[in-house]
Formats: sequence, C-alpha cells, structure tokens
Amino acid sequence: TEMGLGEIDSMSPVNIQKEDMDAYMKEKQRTKQFNILERDNEHEKDREEKEDEILEMIKNGDDPNQEAFGPWGECTIKVDRVQKVERGGTTVRYRALVIGGNGNGAAGFGIGKALSPNEAIVKACKHCKRNVFYVDRYLNTGLSYDLAGKHNSCKVQLRAVRPDYGLHGHPLICEILKYAGITDATSKSHGNRNPYNVVYATFKALMTHESLEEIALKRGKKLLNLQRARRLGI
Repeated sequence: TEMGLGEIDSMSPVNIQKEDMDAYMKEKQRTKQFNILERDNEHEKDREEKEDEILEMIKNGDDPNQEAFGPWGECTIKVDRVQKVERGGTTVRYRALVIGGNGNGAAGFGIGKALSPNEAIVKACKHCKRNVFYVDRYLNTGLSYDLAGKHNSCKVQLRAVRPDYGLHGHPLICEILKYAGITDATSKSHGNRNPYNVVYATFKALMTHESLEEIALKRGKKLLNLQRARRLGI
C-alpha cells in the first residue's frame, strides 16, 4: 500500500526497535525494586549489604568483646600451680585469676586453667571479657547505699560514702571497684579472705545494687531531688 505525506510506518524496523527498547526499560524499572544492587534507597542497600561488624572490628584491630564505653583493662590477681593425682601419674596445671573493667560501670572476672602460666592467663582474660557485670553507679562515682555479699565463709561489706571520699579498705576489693568505675566507697572483708572468695563475694554484693530510679519505680514513688522538693515546699 502507498503511504501519504506525513504518515509514519509503524511496522518499520526503527519503530519495532523502539518498542522493544520501551518494553525493556519498563521491565527494568519493574525488576529494579527487587534488585539490591540497583536500588535508589542507599540506606536499605547499606543495611542489606553490610558486612559482619565483628569481622570488621577484627580487621581494624578492635576488640569485639568490648561491650561498653571506655577502654578495657585487666589485672592478674593470682597464678597457682595445681596438681591432680591420677592412675597414670600426677598432672601439673596452672590456674589464673584475672579481673578487668572499663572504669565506666562494667567489670568482670575470669578463671583459666592450662598447662603453662601464660596460657592460663590468656584463658582467664577471655573468660573475663565474657563474664561482665554492669553497675548503675550513684553520680557515676559511688554507691546508693551499703551492700553486702557472701561466698563460702567470706563476707564483704561495701559502704556508701560522700562524693570525693576515695577508696578505702581491702586492696583487692578497691581494685575491683576501681575497674567498675566506683571511686568513692569503703570496703571491709570478714572471714576467710582467700582471693577467690573475696572476688566472688564482691561481685555478689555489686549485683545487689540498684539505682535510685529503680528503687522509686518499685515503690511507686516519684523521685525528687532536695532542691526541687524545697522549691515545691514538700
């Protein structure tokens, strides 16, 4: 058939190629929302393609066991040489006690056993980083009230004092409190003052500590400071 002036041949190869291109672009737009690599939303893309945080910390040289703010520090308290008598003979091993903390409300302790002292200390340090306890401090330096803890025949008492008082009492207990970020307290131990018993009893006492907000919430009261209470005339 003959075509008039100004008419377009819809069956020409150019138009067929243009229709195929339009269909391809529509299909691409439709499947784009299911393709992670071509999404416009960068936040969703980052969230789904994010690498493992633990592996990233290990690559950067950071400690993946860091669970709270602040640099983590550790201290070896004691390394013992222990023996176990078996049918084949006597087995000699070493046992290490380590305490640690970040000085910002997190502290822990660990015990490790190995065939050499260095391996025992390394195991104890790993256990210490996994065995972390958190303390809600009063004014970020002290205790809200007196605490007490007992392990076997060892009793530990932690007394709350005024701010800027310092740490006084048993050296090992003061070291634990320092790692926990408590700088104002008085400690006293009674009974068998074995390092293991003292550490266990101290952490048992710290686990009974509650902040003023938690106490007020349990009692169903509203917490007010003295200055505001005086202004309100309470």
